Amino acid sequence: NNEHRLLRKFEVPNTGSYKGITADPKRGKLYLSSYVGDQLVCVDLKTEKIDWSIPINGYPDSHAQTPDGKFVYLPKRHGRGWDVIDVDQKKIVDYVPIPYGNPHNTWCSKDGKWMYLAGLGNENLYIAEVRTHKIIKTVGPFEPNPEKGWGWIDKTYDGPKGIRPFAVTNDDRYCFINLDGVLGYDIGDLNTGKKIARVEIAGYPKVRGSHLTTSHGVNITPDQKEIWVSNDAGPYVHVFDCTVSPHKQVADIKLSRRNGWISFSIDGKYAYPSSGDVIDTQTKRIVAQLIESEKLVEVQFEQGKAIRAGTR
Repeated sequence: NNEHRLLRKFEVPNTGSYKGITADPKRGKLYLSSYVGDQLVCVDLKTEKIDWSIPINGYPDSHAQTPDGKFVYLPKRHGRGWDVIDVDQKKIVDYVPIPYGNPHNTWCSKDGKWMYLAGLGNENLYIAEVRTHKIIKTVGPFEPNPEKGWGWIDKTYDGPKGIRPFAVTNDDRYCFINLDGVLGYDIGDLNTGKKIARVEIAGYPKVRGSHLTTSHGVNITPDQKEIWVSNDAGPYVHVFDCTVSPHKQVADIKLSRRNGWISFSIDGKYAYPSSGDVIDTQTKRIVAQLIESEKLVEVQFEQGKAIRAGTR
């Protein structure tokens, strides 16, 4: 409300190298997956002090939380699955494995019924039912063109192959997948479980960015009309109109530095690439600057009490 000016910062002792962030306004808590100490950390939003933490063995990565705040699904990059944490019990209550790959990113449906799970080195997206904590569907595979050597540089590339960031529509119909070596995104039909299209960014070279891939960041605007995707090394964010088929590239926004993630404000007025640039989603212009961070979440307060939270 004040040109994105910094209010304050606070310390979270014995934590750091955060891989994920969520907020729960109902309980007034902030949750951080911390690589320092391998733990999930719960911070009280009112006192800005650690409330509790639990150990996560196997490299905690980017988690997601159900809208009611009850469950956190936390991927363990070295553990081949997701720990399911009941925040009221403050403990791990289940485990959701995948066949192969390193669990990396997580997305929860708007109604809290489904968790979407993706791992490095795995070309499939998995859908888990929150009620049972079981995988009920596999979507994919999402694979680059083998004849193009994973889509860029040359055929000698032997980096990680699999899904990076991804996004899911509010109606749980489509997913948009960043894939290693693809400058752009793949589209998956969640009903059929099949990949249905690839959308490539036109007019820009395929160059590795700081995440050793080309596009490491994709999201859909809250009004569900645009897909924003990163060009990690560009550094650019590219905007596609997803109300038409095929999706149409409508804007190319140059950033102040490399970008590996994209978040939106709850009202959809602003885009927050991890470069720290704040972009007006209507004018497509940079209007402010935050610190560079891939772990960003909006929490709205009223008279000092958290009342609403967005997602990363």
